[in-house]
Amino acid sequence: MPDNTQLDGETVSQETLPGVEAGSNTELRHPAAKMPFGPSLLALAKVHRLGHKGLADLVDHLGRDIGLLLEDDHARALTMLQAVKIPSAHRVADALAEDRKDLITAGCREFDRLTERAVILLGPGEIPPRLRALPDGPRWLFVQGRAEVLDDGPYVAVVGTREPSLLGVKATEAVARTMAAYPITLVSGLANGIDAAAHRFALRDSVTNVAFLGHGINVIFPSETSEIRQRIIASGGAVVSEYLPDDHYKKHYFVARNRLQAGLSNIVVAADGTASGGTAHTVRFAAKYGRPTVGLQFEGARNLAKLVAEQDAGEVVKIFDDSGRRHLDRLFRALCNQVGKPTNGLKLVEHLLDREVRLRDIPRSDLEQLITRLTRLIEESS
Repeated sequence: MPDNTQLDGETVSQETLPGVEAGSNTELRHPAAKMPFGPSLLALAKVHRLGHKGLADLVDHLGRDIGLLLEDDHARALTMLQAVKIPSAHRVADALAEDRKDLITAGCREFDRLTERAVILLGPGEIPPRLRALPDGPRWLFVQGRAEVLDDGPYVAVVGTREPSLLGVKATEAVARTMAAYPITLVSGLANGIDAAAHRFALRDSVTNVAFLGHGINVIFPSETSEIRQRIIASGGAVVSEYLPDDHYKKHYFVARNRLQAGLSNIVVAADGTASGGTAHTVRFAAKYGRPTVGLQFEGARNLAKLVAEQDAGEVVKIFDDSGRRHLDRLFRALCNQVGKPTNGLKLVEHLLDREVRLRDIPRSDLEQLITRLTRLIEESS
């Protein structure tokens, strides 16, 4: 009896498949079984003239069964391509017939390489519900790290310019510190500037991170964020891309990436930037999806907060005022209560206290003073 192997969430038989070397990890299936989605997508991505849009249209039409195009049936492949209105369908069908074995081998090997790096490919039916519900949601996602984090919010996106002011960075730190008291996952884009600051401050305060990329999962950009990316993965977060693994960054990729940040999030915080900058796209996507948006107001802040205030679900918070920080705290606490997550506004204080007790020779009298102070606070709040 042949051995089985697990690929793309499907158990497939290690029997013969034309074009795949015997005994390799890329032996996929019995001839009667369909190609798994992951290797199929990566194989079809190598077909000239098909392109990203063509792949997306095929996934819309065939779902997880896109591997049918790699069957040894030229006429059926042509019919499917024409049904999806793929440009140059005849040439694409000819390429599939001529290069079928090489395409399958290449797709399987690339899938194996991604698997070795713990990169998971989520296909139709596996996209996180909040992204699946979007009118322009992703057809697939490459995820490095803990994919489960995409199904377990709540989520707050913190986004902004690549060239923030010093106060813009401090405002971002204040948001991350406020968030750290609650079981919230921070969402951002792993770009320089506000994104990198948000991730860094969140990691410092033990907040789980999700980073959406504007390029393929194999690409590190910008290079300065490599260490942050590794820490996000190591700390239980996830780095996510809807682009093919080796796709390099393009301006419109980053714009499209912004819709995923807004779409996954329950609240979008626009930390610093201008109403004509890239972050404005995220604000508009948030409005399109009905996500509440918070703009930060501080001395020297640019007009991004004004754009937020114009949205139906937008509001502005004076982040360096005590009343503004308390309001932001109430928003985060209410969000957690809304989704049934436990809240403890002093969680970060407890963490810091544990650290201080570990690192210092604390006498009993100091702890008694702390108890006295806490008792007074309880009395004042009752």
